[in-house]
Amino acid sequence: MGIQFKQVNFSYTGMQKGYYEAIKDISLSIESKNEFITLVGQTGSGKSTLAQHMNALVFPTSGTLEIFGKKVTSKRDRHIKYNDIRQKVGLVFQFPEYQLFEETVEKDIMFGPLNFHKTEEEAKVLAKKALQMVGLNDNYLNRNPFNLSGGEKKRVSIAGILALDPEVLVLDEPTSGLDPKGKRQLMDLFKSIQEETGKSIIVITHDMDLVYEYAKRVLVLDKGNLVFDGSPEVLFRMNDLSKFHLDYPQTIRVLKGINERFNLSIDIYQKTVHDATAAIKRGLNS
Repeated sequence: MGIQFKQVNFSYTGMQKGYYEAIKDISLSIESKNEFITLVGQTGSGKSTLAQHMNALVFPTSGTLEIFGKKVTSKRDRHIKYNDIRQKVGLVFQFPEYQLFEETVEKDIMFGPLNFHKTEEEAKVLAKKALQMVGLNDNYLNRNPFNLSGGEKKRVSIAGILALDPEVLVLDEPTSGLDPKGKRQLMDLFKSIQEETGKSIIVITHDMDLVYEYAKRVLVLDKGNLVFDGSPEVLFRMNDLSKFHLDYPQTIRVLKGINERFNLSIDIYQKTVHDATAAIKRGLNS
């Protein structure tokens, strides 16, 4: 077992609202291998807080969290090496600037391995390998990370975590700010990493189209509560997602509208535009 939440709660004192429950009574298990999970919910539902628990950046107010066999409770245990947990569960923040600070891409990616006692030569090898994994060539090694495009910065920040070779990779809104093509390129990258390495990948996102197309499992948070844990096929066949403050993927919405407008019976549950177009052709020819 990779990560296991057992009735985990987390509260903090807010500046305006006072005592605030960010996540409530969360119980779930995440395997150490071969998971592709999307974590969804409206802004403020507790997604980032839940993600930060996964590598012990924050500690439960109550309940028990077990990460690769190490129990994390409300009190810091001096016998636990939390950096070991953070090496096994890599967290990539939403804004790459939070993770980029060196003068070259190579030094930025090398920082993590050096911090975990790799030699400089070993760290350089890991940096090159991680950069290749995110689809960037060696020409980027000596570039200033702050002069890169938004998409390139995201890839470099991901490479910095991949260089640690985590078993679980958690990405907080990695596709935010990207155009549709850039979003799918990045999700294709995560999919290929998961398939080639067997790592479990957890992606926080608001994009239901990406959830439907890529996820094997979906976790839905609503006001700090885990209200759904299952496949996207089951989630998007539910009658009313507004109760979770979610919308349906665009393919489902468009095909449903076509059926209603032209009195057709097209199968609306198509994940991609290509599949939706093929379904429309079949519906018109039937």
